[in-house]
Amino acid sequence: MEIAGDHQTWQVDDLEGLRAVLAWRDSKGGAIFWIGEGYQKCPELAICISGESAHIHYFPEDGHPGFRCVGGEGLPQGGMTKFVFEGCDPGTGEDTPNGFVVSLMTVWLVTKEFFLSKRMSNSVSWFEL
Repeated sequence: MEIAGDHQTWQVDDLEGLRAVLAWRDSKGGAIFWIGEGYQKCPELAICISGESAHIHYFPEDGHPGFRCVGGEGLPQGGMTKFVFEGCDPGTGEDTPNGFVVSLMTVWLVTKEFFLSKRMSNSVSWFEL
């Protein structure tokens, strides 16, 4: 499976390799990953990580706007979380609604299921865009 980040790409063949790539962080303490069989080939997961928080998008097919993983546990409703990573726009960070912010444990669960099945995880709730 191919994982593309900001100006770099990894080839992952097993869960150990997947875990190692997901642990990588850029100089701002964040990361962005596009995970699939080749960059911009669906199905694909897009994961953005900043510190201990993340948000996840799943794209089932070309042209579909995708699904956002529902989160927000322990975060104020209606609030926003700032995600900072290399390449974010603006460079000071992108705001994401708390309802879509998930833990790194959720990232691992969703990504592992996708890696094994090439499908959207059934272990979490999704919001269709």
